[in-house]
Amino acid sequence: MSLSPIASIAVEIQTQPGWEGVRDWGLIIQAWVAIVSPAIAERSQPRSISRGILTISTNSSSLAHQLTFGRQALCQQLNTQLIAPIDELRFISVGFSSRSSTPTATDSHSIPIDSGAIVICSHCNCRARQGELLRWSMCQFCAIDLGIIGGKFKLIT
Repeated sequence: MSLSPIASIAVEIQTQPGWEGVRDWGLIIQAWVAIVSPAIAERSQPRSISRGILTISTNSSSLAHQLTFGRQALCQQLNTQLIAPIDELRFISVGFSSRSSTPTATDSHSIPIDSGAIVICSHCNCRARQGELLRWSMCQFCAIDLGIIGGKFKLIT
């Protein structure tokens, strides 16, 4: 029995059926870092994708607003590097994690968006799925930020 390098094992696993989402999410993260400046990559990160809409969280509302103006060009640049095309980019200023590592597909913060009608979150006034509000009384990004999701409870003062 010969030993195989971990990198070749990881590639072999990701080529198996059922791992497309992990592979595609990794490509999205790599493409985002490649198309934006290092300063923007440091202050923003892909959070989720649903129905062709990629949600990017930022550390400030002004950056989210600024990136919204260039979303069509950013979307076109992303699509040149991705297998599955992105239809739209959505920028939000909640849910940003200032961790030094980039999020991965198995990261506890990359929770897929629930299905259901679109409503407004009472905490951040952003669009959210009705299922999120029924479960946490707020959108998933506010729930992550407040520590409700992920087992880290913070005192709210």
